[in-house]
Amino acid sequence: MTTSSLPALQPPFFIHRLPNGLEMLGQHMPSLGSAAFAMQLGAGSANESDAQLGLCQILEDMLFQGTPTRNARQITDAIELLGARRIGGTSYETARYGAQVVHTRLEEALDLWADLILHPTFPKKEFEQLRPLLIQAIKRRDDEPMRRVSELAMKTFYRGSRMGRPSLGTVETVNALTVDDLKAFYDAHYRPDKALFVIAGNFEWDRVVAQVERLFGDWAPGGAAMYHDTPQPQTTVAIEQDKGEQEHIYFGYPTVTYGDPDYYANLLAVEVLGGGMTSRLFAEVREKRGLVYAVSAYPQPSRTIGATFIYAGTPPEKTHETASVIINELKRLEAEGITEDELARAKVQVKSEVVMQSESSTARVNSLLRGWWFERRVIPIAEVRAGIDAVTTEQINGLLRRFPPTRTLTLSAVGPASQEELTKDIFPPQQ
Repeated sequence: MTTSSLPALQPPFFIHRLPNGLEMLGQHMPSLGSAAFAMQLGAGSANESDAQLGLCQILEDMLFQGTPTRNARQITDAIELLGARRIGGTSYETARYGAQVVHTRLEEALDLWADLILHPTFPKKEFEQLRPLLIQAIKRRDDEPMRRVSELAMKTFYRGSRMGRPSLGTVETVNALTVDDLKAFYDAHYRPDKALFVIAGNFEWDRVVAQVERLFGDWAPGGAAMYHDTPQPQTTVAIEQDKGEQEHIYFGYPTVTYGDPDYYANLLAVEVLGGGMTSRLFAEVREKRGLVYAVSAYPQPSRTIGATFIYAGTPPEKTHETASVIINELKRLEAEGITEDELARAKVQVKSEVVMQSESSTARVNSLLRGWWFERRVIPIAEVRAGIDAVTTEQINGLLRRFPPTRTLTLSAVGPASQEELTKDIFPPQQ
């Protein structure tokens, strides 16, 4: 992760670093009956070569297929006996492994997950059983227009970047993977100095530190550097014509990264644009004109670039009008900003979501992981609320001057419409 000094934190937050570089972060929540923990590693899909796409997806499952002391069935039984809810997933930058358990079973769960993370045996039989399952998932993705358009939107927006590659891989790359490929990737990227351990809930910090030091203290640092790149989006259109009864449309435009001073302003601007049933897109595209089955907007920040994506599903004959109305709403947003009333409603909605997402130990683990990984700081819920409350319409207007939605706009679509039918006279938008 880093060699910089650790900040001093005050309870209920705790921080510690092992000599091998593994950083630990905790939030004590004694009123809960549970504890959640996760180990996050800089071992996401961006570190895969083009010939090994899909490796991380299989590797995530392979860690649960065997250790020197447990086979796959014994691992499953152990997890069930703990009553553990798994926490995990692989993204562009990270892989995450953890669980939520009743706090009295925490030590047992930590012992089990340490065994899984540190001592995978990569049994070939289980690997060959997982390969066809991933290939089936790839084929389902390719058969489902909503998933295909999402993949196409990422490929279009992040063109030239590893972020634009298919997260599941392809049939060809998955068929070519070997157990040795997984072992080599594991050895290169599963290292403590590229990892962060987070715990939240009901626990005793000193006991957790002692146990983590015992379990992970001999884990050797080093290996390969974590991969990062900085995508450079361009105004682009990508169309996949497909027989079907619906056109699936995605727009994307650059916005703020994690840690940007306008991070909360962007959350609120996207909420106003397409966050729910009171949003502009819902009102204009669905309620007023009846053009779509669904329409929404969401932010997708990362370390080096932020994005806002807009999805709409519409009957083929309404494709052009739907795209036209969405573009006009983007133009109106950048020309007029938002109103005080819209801002007030958006603040209520976003703060409600923050509160609901902060009430469990698992949610706090995910929040702490995100804040420390991308910004190297602990972000208390009170600070999030204060940051949202502090946003003004003037700040949002400034954000929209920094990142005008139609200046660098990508358009991706899967469905019956041709590029001419979809984009005629409206794309790229005229400034």
